[in-house]
Amino acid sequence: MRDEHVGRAVHQSGASLPEWLDAHLQACRLLPEGAAISIALSGGLDSVALLDLLETLRERWGWRLSAAHFDHRMREESGADAEWVAALCRERGVPCRVGRALRIPRSEAEARDLRYEFLHQARLELGADWLVTAHQADDQAETVLFRLLRGSGLAGLAGIPARRAPCIVRPLLPFWRAEIEMYAASRGLAYLVDPTNLDVSIARNRIRHQLIPAIEAGEAPDLRRQLVRLGALARRATRVVGRITRRAVDELILETSESRITVARTALLAYDTHVRAHLLRALVARVGPRPGRVGTRIVLEFINTGTSGRAIDVAGGIVMRREFDCLYIERRQGEEAAEDRELVLHGPAGGAGEVQIAGVRWRVRWGLGTLPVGGVGHEQHACFDPSELRFPLIVRGWRPGDRIRLPAGTRKLKKVFVDRRIGRSQRRRHPLLADRSGVLWAVGLVRGVQALDRHEGSPFSVCLRREA
Repeated sequence: MRDEHVGRAVHQSGASLPEWLDAHLQACRLLPEGAAISIALSGGLDSVALLDLLETLRERWGWRLSAAHFDHRMREESGADAEWVAALCRERGVPCRVGRALRIPRSEAEARDLRYEFLHQARLELGADWLVTAHQADDQAETVLFRLLRGSGLAGLAGIPARRAPCIVRPLLPFWRAEIEMYAASRGLAYLVDPTNLDVSIARNRIRHQLIPAIEAGEAPDLRRQLVRLGALARRATRVVGRITRRAVDELILETSESRITVARTALLAYDTHVRAHLLRALVARVGPRPGRVGTRIVLEFINTGTSGRAIDVAGGIVMRREFDCLYIERRQGEEAAEDRELVLHGPAGGAGEVQIAGVRWRVRWGLGTLPVGGVGHEQHACFDPSELRFPLIVRGWRPGDRIRLPAGTRKLKKVFVDRRIGRSQRRRHPLLADRSGVLWAVGLVRGVQALDRHEGSPFSVCLRREA
């Protein structure tokens, strides 16, 4: 990939910029053949050159091109710029959408958010698969240095990705501004010049026009190339760390649902503190937003010292609770989101139905005799002496005060849970079969004295299978 080995200028290689771009797209598979592409067209040098380059390669790749321009209204001339871009697209026969901010953005960050919101909407309206932007190698160098100065971590130092979910592609990242200027001059391309790009009161402009030139004039004449190389190394390292982290996180998670994961606390504590912090953020990200540095420190302390039964707020509505050797990470509203649906078995005649216990669905079958075992999913089954049952039976979740009759005598189910080191939140997740006398079966945990060890005579059988 050329973006990993920058520095070979187009004029030195003897190849033209379209040829280099064609080779780059083939090598990296950034844009498929026959794709519908929307170009983020500001009207500046880079985006106009990108439009021209993609038009040059359009027939070879079978692309369908369109463009979108957003007027931030942050300059008096911005309306005229939008008209110029629209005229350029008409001249080239490229469909174009022009958007305009309803109010003037208060910052560069807000302007960027509004711009991308419009660009994605325009892409959909234009029927495009991909949104293409004109970021190039100088932008990459400036971004890496900007983030380095802000104390960014490894992911930040990776800089601008060539592809960003769900559909943004940046094909010019391997090419320098000087190369693009040469191409534009050779093609006689007209483009707009934004005077705010010269305003050194803006941090990125100071880096571009003052800091980088000053450093390159002194100790580091190859600074920009070294910064791009640093970004490439950080991207490689981030990919490797990401693969290892995903594997480790998968091994730590005991159970997962849409709004909650169960984590093996002892296994997490076996990792070094710094690795543990990294894994913790990845675990929380499976449910909601990652905690910041301070939040991570607080949660790490909780994991180390928090007693069973305690909980802590993490971030963004996420709660972590410890119960014995398990950690539960969940969205605050998740546990109350789905109400339990119980199932009544009115008599011994066979039937089937469904229950929902703590957000988990179970398929239930019952009847006289031995039921065939389905052999699919997490199926649990038990047989009972019909003469010992007091119909109607009910399949439901745990309630405080529930008791079960065991060979050693009647016992509170709570005591059974404690003995088995099953925490408070997990108790709700065990379906129970009960009659008027109490609990007959805590599914997957313990059976009452009414249960039969062998399928003697014509037992009453119940099977539960957890639905995926």
